[in-house]
Amino acid sequence: MNIRKLAASMPLVWKLNISITALLLFIVGLVEGLLEPLAGALLAGLNNGFQPWHEVILWGVSILIPSILCSCVLTKFLATKLGRLARVSTALAQGNLNVRCPVAGNDKDAFDVLAQSFNAMAEAIEKQMNNERRLLADISHELRTPLTNMTIAAELLPRREKAEERAVVIQRLNKEISHMNELVSLLLSQAGDKCVLSADEDRIVNLNELLQELTDDFALQGKADKKRIEIMMHEPMTVHGKPLLLRRMFSNLLSNALFYTPANGKIEIRAEILTARIIVSIRDYGPGVPEEQLEDIFRAFYRVDNSRARTSGGVGLGLALVREAVIAHNGSVKAENADPGLLVTVVLSLTNCLPKPNCGTVQAHA
Repeated sequence: MNIRKLAASMPLVWKLNISITALLLFIVGLVEGLLEPLAGALLAGLNNGFQPWHEVILWGVSILIPSILCSCVLTKFLATKLGRLARVSTALAQGNLNVRCPVAGNDKDAFDVLAQSFNAMAEAIEKQMNNERRLLADISHELRTPLTNMTIAAELLPRREKAEERAVVIQRLNKEISHMNELVSLLLSQAGDKCVLSADEDRIVNLNELLQELTDDFALQGKADKKRIEIMMHEPMTVHGKPLLLRRMFSNLLSNALFYTPANGKIEIRAEILTARIIVSIRDYGPGVPEEQLEDIFRAFYRVDNSRARTSGGVGLGLALVREAVIAHNGSVKAENADPGLLVTVVLSLTNCLPKPNCGTVQAHA
C-alpha cells in the first residue's frame, strides 16, 4: 500500500503518537549516538574534559530545537486544515452555496469528519435556499394569474356600456378577487398553523385511534359519491409526537386521496409495524401521477398538470404540510404509482404499544 494513502487513512491521534515517538527516538539517537561522542572528543583536551553538566546542555539543546521544529510543523498542519474550513465557511457566508470542503473519506480523521459534517450542513443550506427561491417563484406565479385577470377585467369594464356586459365583467372581477383572498388566507393560515403546531407538546399518540377516527370522518364526506374507505390494522401502534400535527398530516393525505378517488371507488389504508417502525400506506384509485413528478407533489403550490386543475380549488399546500410534519417527526414519506391510483407511504418511529388498541380490518362505507 502507498505510504501516503496509509498515512491519510490513519486516525489523527495515531499520526500524532507516531510523530512524537519518532521525534523522541530521533532525539535519543542524536544525543547518544552522535553529540555525546563528538562533544567528548572535542572536550577531551581541556583541563576538566567532558563534564556531566555538558550532557545536560546537550540534552536541552537536542530537545529544544527538534521540539520547536515539530511545533512549527504541527501548527502548519492544523492551520492548513482549519484554514480550508475557514475559507469555505467565509465563501458560504458570502453567498457561494456551491463551495465545499475537500474530504479524503477517512472517518477516523477528526478533521475529515468535521469537513464532511460541514459539507452536509452546506448542502442542507443550499437545498433550503433553493426551496425558498422555488417557493417564492411558485407564490409569484400563483398570484400573477388572478392579478392579470383582474387587470384585464378592470380595463374592459369602462368599455362595456350595456348593463349585462358590465355585470359579466364585474362577476369575473369578483371571482378573481375572491380567489386572491382565498390564496392569501391560505398562506396566512399556513404560517399560523406552523406557529400553533410548533407549540404543540409532544406526547404519546395512539395511532390506531387517530386513523380510525379520521377514517370515519372521511367516509362520511365521501357518502354522496358512494366512496368507501378500508383500513387494515392488526397490532397496537403508538408514536411519540405532536397530536395536532399528526392529525393534520393524515387528514391531508386522506383528503387528497378522497378527492381523486372516482365515484363508487375506494381508499385503502394499511398500518403495520416493521423493524421498530410504523408503516402507514394510503392508496387511492384515481389517475395517479407522472413518474417524473412524484417528488414534486410535496412542494408547496405544486400541481400535477393532468389532474390538479385550478377548478379543484386546491393550491398545493396540503402535501407540503405532510412532508413538513413527517420531517418534524424524524420520519419519511414517499409517493408511488399503484396502477391504478397513487400510493403514499409514511414511515414513523414506534414507541411503546398500548394494551387495548382498536385493531383489525374495518370497512367504513361512505
